[in-house]
Amino acid sequence: MKILSLILTVNFILSISCTDKHVENPCKDKIQPVAEFAIKEIVGDTAFIADTVFRDNAVRFEALNQYATVKWKIGDDPRNFSEPKFQLYFLNDLLTIPITFTGTNTPDKFCFPNDNGIYSGIKQLTTVEQYDKAILALSPLIGRYKGYFTSNPLDTFTVRIEYFDSLKYDPSITGNKNFYWISNIPKGYKDLTSSPALEYPELSNGLPIEMGYKCFEFGWSASKCDSGNGWLSHDTLYVNYGLTQCKKKFVGKRI
Repeated sequence: MKILSLILTVNFILSISCTDKHVENPCKDKIQPVAEFAIKEIVGDTAFIADTVFRDNAVRFEALNQYATVKWKIGDDPRNFSEPKFQLYFLNDLLTIPITFTGTNTPDKFCFPNDNGIYSGIKQLTTVEQYDKAILALSPLIGRYKGYFTSNPLDTFTVRIEYFDSLKYDPSITGNKNFYWISNIPKGYKDLTSSPALEYPELSNGLPIEMGYKCFEFGWSASKCDSGNGWLSHDTLYVNYGLTQCKKKFVGKRI
């Protein structure tokens, strides 16, 4: 009887142990597959996520996930686009068009029974004019932003982004197109070398900008610290400034 009782006790303990053993859910942390893609405005050597772009800039369309096949429909363009990443220009068009993306993959029926392996999404793209003053759309970047370099948040200062009408300036110095300017980055910046800064005091604390609608690049040379890029998100300006030896990031709120 003692032997039988011992066997029953051991079996009972083993049954509890097996019952309590944790079985990992293979679908834990998995996310239902969707269409992941972006529209980006290319300014200089940087591509910025955008829904509105200046029409003289290239636009990149990019899948953000790995798909077995992809298909793009760009407004009413009859062409077939099947690359995960490509660029287009809309030089002659001011428009708002739907961008339809479809990616396909092997469906994950085990975790998502309704998954059919086809993932589609639509975003709107608007193109606007940067230079022609009759149909001009000014960048919402124009303004003053109080902020700091993230390496020293207690040292606050104000960065200005301004628009200047070329008619008020000598085209041999500033060119014959309206232009944008970023001033006071870093704090106290003063240009003592360029012709625009020497000729016009209002330009002496900054640099010209190569513009996107809500993004930009600036700087005289890629080998110097007085260069960078930035973008606007809601009312916050972000600027990546300088190279490795002087790299900083500015964050400022519109004032």
